[in-house]
Amino acid sequence: MRVVRLIALITLMACAPPIGAQIYTCTASDGTRVFSDKRCGSDAKVVKGFETSRRPAAKSKTPAVRVEPKSPEELQTLLNRCNEGDEAACMTWSKGGGPKQLRELEKQQEASCEGGSLSACEERYCRDGVTDQCRSHVKALATLSGETWYLRFQQKLAADAPAVYSVRCLSTRSREIRDVIVSCAPTAGPNRCQAGGSDQAFPRLDAAASSYCANSAM
Repeated sequence: MRVVRLIALITLMACAPPIGAQIYTCTASDGTRVFSDKRCGSDAKVVKGFETSRRPAAKSKTPAVRVEPKSPEELQTLLNRCNEGDEAACMTWSKGGGPKQLRELEKQQEASCEGGSLSACEERYCRDGVTDQCRSHVKALATLSGETWYLRFQQKLAADAPAVYSVRCLSTRSREIRDVIVSCAPTAGPNRCQAGGSDQAFPRLDAAASSYCANSAM
C-alpha cells in the first residue's frame, strides 16, 4: 500500500497543480499515509520540498503564410499601395522580395551615379527629398549650379529660339523638391531670362534660378 501511495504522489507531481500549489499529507482511517494537493484531513501537513509549479503552456505556432516572389512590376504596384497606407500590400511587398529588389536597385543606382549619371544620383539620394547627401551628389555632377539650385538639363530647338533650362531648387529650409523651367532669349539683355510663374526677368540664368528658388522656399 505504501508503494501505491508513493506512485500516487509521483503522479500528482507530474500533473502539476496551479502555480504556488503545495502537497499535503495526512493519515487515512486505515492508518496509511495519504498525499494530496488539497487538505486531506484535520492532521494534514504540508510536505516540505514538494511545492509544485505548472509549466507554461506551449504557444501555438501559426503556420507562416508563404508568398511567391513577385515580378518587378508587381512589387512596384505593391510599394505604391503600401506608401498609400495599405498594410497588407506592405506585408506582401516585404515577403514577395521587395527589400531584396530595393537593395539591388540602390546598388545599381550608386554605380550609375559614380559613373556620372545625374538622374541615377537623384533617384538614389534624393528619394527622401532635398537632404545634405542629395545636395552633395547632384551638385557634384551638375554642369551648372548655385547655392540653392542646380541645372538638370537644357534644350534649344533653334538658333533664334529661346533656350529652355530645367532647374531644381535645393532649399536649405525644406526637403520639398521644386522644379522650374527658365527660358532665356537668344540675345543678351536685362530681361533675357525668366522663370516660369515669375513676373521678374533677369539678364542671366543663374540670377533667375537663384531668385525663383529663394522665393519658393519662403
